[in-house]
Amino acid sequence: MGRCETALEVMKINVILTGGTIGSVYDNGFITPNSTTEYLLINNYEKVYGKNVDFCLHNPYTILSENLTGDILNKLIDTLSQEINGDSDGIIVAHGTDTLQYSACAAAYCLGSDTIPILFVSANYPLENPLSNGNINFAAAVEFIKQKAGRGVYVSYSNDLKSVDFHYPTRLLKHAEFDHRVFSLNGSYAVYKDGKIVLNKEFVAEASNSVSFKRFSDTCGILNITVSPFEEYNYSLESVKAIIFTPYHSGTLNTNSKKFKIFCQKANEKSVPMYVTGVVAGGEYQSMKAYSDLNIIPVYNMPSVPLSVKLWLEN
Repeated sequence: MGRCETALEVMKINVILTGGTIGSVYDNGFITPNSTTEYLLINNYEKVYGKNVDFCLHNPYTILSENLTGDILNKLIDTLSQEINGDSDGIIVAHGTDTLQYSACAAAYCLGSDTIPILFVSANYPLENPLSNGNINFAAAVEFIKQKAGRGVYVSYSNDLKSVDFHYPTRLLKHAEFDHRVFSLNGSYAVYKDGKIVLNKEFVAEASNSVSFKRFSDTCGILNITVSPFEEYNYSLESVKAIIFTPYHSGTLNTNSKKFKIFCQKANEKSVPMYVTGVVAGGEYQSMKAYSDLNIIPVYNMPSVPLSVKLWLEN
């Protein structure tokens, strides 16, 4: 059930609350989801901008986003699928930052790029912290919908509390260690600053990225291996349906490793497809020559999260 706040204008925005830091408070030294923050985003927005939007709030579940599962993701997509056909002008999803990329990318694949705008927002700190970017992320998302700046799914996130970037989910990069900031391959779609949205003139839009939506399973059989110099490659391939190698920053793997070659041979014997992300055309290293011989498929210009989500859907 949702609660709609009466406003003065026709503009209507559905807000999907799912927990995360943006829906949490400090409690006995821990950041904890708390129902008292349910309307804090709305109240904070209206204090600054007034009651000029009808906000309709929905709370399908409340979690810290690191606890995301296939079942929870299905619940989110089901909720969004129902709401996009309603009478709202746009949807804002308040989500945790840890798995922000995964949920936003899932929504982009499942719902396509020709829907009312769906903006995912999160926060680096709870809203009570003056360093939190949650309020500006939300305000920018509202402005994106007001200005009809785009259709489909986006992530609204500020790295510096001065401006907010709008990202295509299928280009989002993983977070760097100890770093909340959000970045995209080849830059963001647009930037919000000083009340204005400026489109990136060099941004090349993608074709519809929708894929057939089955369901997200918690037993999808995807083995995700992050490369390291000490990797043993001693994984069981019993129930594995696909392997994703997350390489070094240049898209490389230690293809000279005997253990790596044996592992790839076992995968080939079981007809398990292997993919490596982070590869840029024209910047291949000598070690990548072995990809072809080992039947490793280089996925050019696609970050690891979008590939993971796409394979998750297909398996």
